[in-house]
Amino acid sequence: MSAPGQPIRPGRSHRGPRGVRAGASELDIQLAYLAATRQRESELAYQNIVGINAHAGTLHYQHYATEAPDPLRSLLVDAGHRHAGYCADITRTWAALDADPLFAPLIDGVTAFQQRLIAELAPGVDFVDLHQRMHHYLGALLADTGVLRMSAEAAVASGLTRAFCPHGLGHSLGVQVHDVGGRQRDASGAPLPPPTEDPALRLTRTLAPGMVVTIEPGLYIIPFLLAPFREGAERQAVDWDRVDRLIDHGGIRIEDNVLITAEGHANLTPAPANNAR
Repeated sequence: MSAPGQPIRPGRSHRGPRGVRAGASELDIQLAYLAATRQRESELAYQNIVGINAHAGTLHYQHYATEAPDPLRSLLVDAGHRHAGYCADITRTWAALDADPLFAPLIDGVTAFQQRLIAELAPGVDFVDLHQRMHHYLGALLADTGVLRMSAEAAVASGLTRAFCPHGLGHSLGVQVHDVGGRQRDASGAPLPPPTEDPALRLTRTLAPGMVVTIEPGLYIIPFLLAPFREGAERQAVDWDRVDRLIDHGGIRIEDNVLITAEGHANLTPAPANNAR
């Protein structure tokens, strides 16, 4: 990728996409991605999400602004590819040149507990249980960074973690990007709906060898989801100054694609499958 201007400043341990610079618009980044991966838009596994600043807080943002923003706070890229008829679905988030100092540690925190969740993948794991653990990890991160003044358990019980992350932990991946069968009990097709408090969870099954799933926790500042808590019983448990500092950053999502193996799992995203467990 290339564009004029200054490079995106890396957030601590993570680096921005090579060549993406402060003068690049969302459309520039999308076109650079297509060139780098040698794809037409019609060949993508799904329409890519390229969100700069507050746009990263819209979960399926796909508008590709043609002008670069100033200041530049954040970049989220959720982009796909097809290989041998199968879909890839990967997301990364970067702190940009003018990001608040809190944003990069939050990216690091989401990345760290995403890797913890991946480490727990194995046959026999209930994906709903894993999704619920994601909320506890998110609550702990928000408390550790001072965004919340409550325990992880209280953050989950109050509904605050679901305001900061309204989507499910992941979904089945295959010939479709949201592959079929995620909410069925077994091969019989008997339905297995998500819990009432997590209607957006696309995968409710027990994991088995051969499944490929996404693991994509997130942390977003979405004003209308957080608004009820500003006046509710938990209003004193939120550092609203910190929340308001992050509104124009949009949000964070880190997503890998993982194969469930007989022995555990293989993360297909960072390297070839020699990282099987």
